[in-house]
Amino acid sequence: MRNIDLRIVLVRSIYERNVGATSRAMANMGFSKLILVGPQCEFTIEANKAAANGQAAFENKKIYTNWAEFYEKEPRGIQIATTARDGKGRQVEDLETTLRHIQQTHPGLQKNLETQFPIHILFGPEDWGLSGEDIQYANHCCSIPTYGDNTSLNLSQATLLALFIFRSVFGGTRSKLEGQQQARAQQRKPMIFPDETLKRWLEEMNIDLSKRKTNIFTVLRRMLLQNAPSEKEFRMLEIVLQQSIRRMRSPQSKD
Repeated sequence: MRNIDLRIVLVRSIYERNVGATSRAMANMGFSKLILVGPQCEFTIEANKAAANGQAAFENKKIYTNWAEFYEKEPRGIQIATTARDGKGRQVEDLETTLRHIQQTHPGLQKNLETQFPIHILFGPEDWGLSGEDIQYANHCCSIPTYGDNTSLNLSQATLLALFIFRSVFGGTRSKLEGQQQARAQQRKPMIFPDETLKRWLEEMNIDLSKRKTNIFTVLRRMLLQNAPSEKEFRMLEIVLQQSIRRMRSPQSKD
């Protein structure tokens, strides 16, 4: 990922909350370069609220009045336009397919780790998406996969999905929650089923475990393991069985 300079471009965005939410989506996926071309909204506290704890891209956004200014100041690389429409002039292909093709074939990404290669992903306004003029210089026109009848996505959701697809192709280091830390995982002991305790528990109830065909121990063990118990549940089962054995062996329990 260190040789790729990914930039999200929002074109003529109408609603400030979508711009803020896009900043949050970018923070989720580890990107911070946000570009606005001809935004149609003013930015107030609502955009910041929508960005929540993902303010970096919104605070450092670049705003260009039109495409002429964009092309004058932005580095040339690959432009990927996103659309939910096809038709004349729009040879739409799947975003993941396009990204994999770029990864495998584009010389700007091959063995060039010192200079970052820019990729712009373009998203159109909320009412009708990118126009023909918006995509005339794009290298690719791509769709983000959906599975329902409604193929039009919310702006920030489209950005999040596109960036997730981008990460699935080009990789990166995933975030880890506290409970997922590798160090803790390495310290965990393997889960062990309390076989001996279960046997003693059954024997205390005078159950014969020598029968092979209808062995109650084997049946109970299989039933418990089918539920895929966790390490904590194994420990709880061990405690319950031990306490039950002690109660059965206690003189008071036999009165």
